[in-house]
Amino acid sequence: MAQVDRLRLERLQAKMKTTGLDALICRLPENVVYLTDYWPHHGFSVAVLPKDAKPLLFLPEIETEYADPDWAEVVPFGWGLLKDGDLYENYRRLLGQARARLHLKGGRVGVERSFEVIGSTYRSAEPVVPAAPWWRLLDDILAEARLIDATDLLQTARGIKTDYELGKLRVANEIAEMGMSEFLTKLQPSMTEAQVGAMVEHRIRADGPGHKGARLVRALCEVGAGPIGSTKGTLLVPSTTRVITAGDIVMVELATVVDGYWSDLTYVSVAGEPNDRQREVHNRVLEAQQAAAERMRPGVPFSEPDSAARRVLEKAGLGEYFVHITGHGVGLRYHEFIPFLMPGATGILETGMVSSVEPGVYIQDFGGIRIEDNVAVGADGPIFLSTPRKPW
Repeated sequence: MAQVDRLRLERLQAKMKTTGLDALICRLPENVVYLTDYWPHHGFSVAVLPKDAKPLLFLPEIETEYADPDWAEVVPFGWGLLKDGDLYENYRRLLGQARARLHLKGGRVGVERSFEVIGSTYRSAEPVVPAAPWWRLLDDILAEARLIDATDLLQTARGIKTDYELGKLRVANEIAEMGMSEFLTKLQPSMTEAQVGAMVEHRIRADGPGHKGARLVRALCEVGAGPIGSTKGTLLVPSTTRVITAGDIVMVELATVVDGYWSDLTYVSVAGEPNDRQREVHNRVLEAQQAAAERMRPGVPFSEPDSAARRVLEKAGLGEYFVHITGHGVGLRYHEFIPFLMPGATGILETGMVSSVEPGVYIQDFGGIRIEDNVAVGADGPIFLSTPRKPW
């Protein structure tokens, strides 16, 4: 018997009942993972969650071995071969069966109407996004029901992670750190930014599958080096063919996804030995990050970890160089919207929320230093899901 995260399904179904939803229909990969713990490969799967029963999971038969029947009632359908017929006719048949079985005629059905930023499928080379044909199909099949935008309900529910989810996110971070270890031990002058990124991704893709049961592993690594390249870390920019020279600051921004659960880490190193100024700035950023992480506690405003980091950097004379937010949610997507650790944010941290904690400074003619870990709000204080850094 597989472990099923019943708590998260029960919480979601309780929210559905509170808002009067009879069912949820989800196609976006991140929400299919949330309902069924299965990460779609091609993006044609559909999960249907009734308000009081086990999810239904419709998926291409080629992906069946990755779905868990303990989590959902798995219904394969033919896709991709001549024998399989039209995809949307298969959808019409399966959703029509679900409508009748769940008595959705005249009911209220939640859909993912307003997701504009989405997590990828495993087959990220060609993402599939539900668009006009899908919405026309739902409007037709559920013409006698009321379709309700459940975006806020889903994002709010997903903002509070269970212990099961925290365990999955910890594994994603452990696998991400395989790549970061490669970066720290093998960085050398004469490598290009692109070569460093490829080295990190290779280690993760090669050694991540099989780690604590991980099956599907992807990594996206961007590297910026030198006094200009590392300052571009304020935004996610592509690695280039720039050759790293001795003394360069090298920043690695890494997104890693393991079976649909994400890690978001930033590491910084120096090609060679850091000089005194690099040590000083790095250690002040680390102090700011630790101050922010310490405020990841229940009942603390979203803005407070950000304020804690800024106080440290302002005291060190570095405040003007901290130009972005301190953190964002991490979970079933690389960047989630709950919580946002930023000036003026009005939410309150709750046990189970997970955020990146990533203050950084970007100084002209010097470079950029950002330190990013994934931290959960524990009942008794912060819980690092990645390994805290040490001073230089």
